[in-house]
Amino acid sequence: MRDIEIWRTSEKTIKKSQRYYAHFDYRTDISKSWEYISNPQNICKHGFYPFIHYVKDMSKYSAKKGGIKEKHRDICYAAHIDRCIFQLYNFILNECYNEECARLGIQDVAVAYRTNLNKQNNIDFAKKAIQFIRKNHDCYIMIGDFTKFFDKLNHEYLKKQWCRLLHTDRLPSDHYAVFKNITQYSTSNCLIY
Repeated sequence: MRDIEIWRTSEKTIKKSQRYYAHFDYRTDISKSWEYISNPQNICKHGFYPFIHYVKDMSKYSAKKGGIKEKHRDICYAAHIDRCIFQLYNFILNECYNEECARLGIQDVAVAYRTNLNKQNNIDFAKKAIQFIRKNHDCYIMIGDFTKFFDKLNHEYLKKQWCRLLHTDRLPSDHYAVFKNITQYSTSNCLIY
């Protein structure tokens, strides 16, 4: 596991935690909120704010389909302190996930949401896949697009896998508080003009 101190003090982490949107709380970042968010007892009893929610219009014109193809995406964003908490727990879980992929020997298979891929991205992995296909002519390619995938995740299964990554039968109280907030969250709607 990477050193959490190196992660927390890195310029990239701090910059990623600095967001300047309006929310219900004061703006903060990892460096300013670390003492609070790194204490599991604080997270157990933390009162998470509602996400601010709006619907983003992502409609596009399609000559092929003869007009505008309507598409709307629900956008939710967290309060500043909550975002810092999510960022920390994301780091912890991602490190566990990276270790599990290595342990199972699937580092080159499971590539989504990974942080230890030596700055490789989807383009690099697509190139490897195409090279493999060219080399091995008898291949099948399956393409899938899962509508509202994250909205439809089975929360019990998600919790079970979270426990598995932490090598425990039950989520620690702080992890459970984060889990509960991302699966049973409340929202406050806003209008975007």
